[in-house]
Amino acid sequence: MKKFKILYIAAVALLFAACANEEDGIGNSGPVAATVQADIVKNVTRATTGNTWSNNDAIGVNVTSTGYTIGRNVKYTTTGDGNFKSDNPIYFADATETVNFNAYYPYQENVDGNGIVDDWNMAEVKEGEPCPADFLFATGATATKSSPQVQFTGDNNFKHCMSMIRLTFKAGDGINAENAYLKNVLKLKGIYKTGSINTLTGEVTVFGDRGIYESDVDDKSLINGVTCEFIVFPQPLDNNKMDIELDAAANGTINTYTASLASSTNNEFKGGNLYTYTIRICNTGVVIENAGITSWQPIDEGSLDTEQQ
Repeated sequence: MKKFKILYIAAVALLFAACANEEDGIGNSGPVAATVQADIVKNVTRATTGNTWSNNDAIGVNVTSTGYTIGRNVKYTTTGDGNFKSDNPIYFADATETVNFNAYYPYQENVDGNGIVDDWNMAEVKEGEPCPADFLFATGATATKSSPQVQFTGDNNFKHCMSMIRLTFKAGDGINAENAYLKNVLKLKGIYKTGSINTLTGEVTVFGDRGIYESDVDDKSLINGVTCEFIVFPQPLDNNKMDIELDAAANGTINTYTASLASSTNNEFKGGNLYTYTIRICNTGVVIENAGITSWQPIDEGSLDTEQQ
């Protein structure tokens, strides 16, 4: 009788083990949380931190497939190594389903029911600080309960949705760089400054009127050049150009300079592109040279002359 009980208990244990293995394929019938691994597209420079993540960078993760597993705008955070975890992770509800995911950066707490954030603004990139306007999006990743790591890598990595403008000012002909300074503010004219982002699709939309964006450049020396960077909305250019205006002090006087910046990408700033312009301030005016575009594959956009007012 004792031998029969032992055999019966062993048989029941094997039966439960078989059921557990059949349920999720990994011998674990309990909840399994999704973890995330993510890269930033390698040929794109992310503001001030290159193509790597920083400590406490947070992304919002969405489940896009229809099934038992759900998740909308779930916050995942990294220590900077590209591995993201959540205090309230997405759990796989069905061991048999393949779940599709997308994600965006930076995480936003206030997202409406359609995934929209309405109060998005262009911004200047400041050294040593993450730029709040730098909206990135990733899609195409899948995972299962038996393989729960969501990999936003390779073709599915994070890509920039906004455009970036880099202006480098240098002393040109007739200007002594050691005694030359930018003064007051740099003005970007005729540009859309506000809009919305869609955290479910990666779409960026401008609204409102074109305006002037001002950047404080007062007393910045031209001895080593001055570089100003801005993350702006993808947008068509006003009359196929964006005008800039700046003041510069040199040779004992302060002069106002204007320039018109064109784009080789169908007269618009396109998302994911970095537009670079080198601007030489001369005693007779300004020359724009080495204008180019890179996906954030340099393309020479030619040289443009500008005027001293």
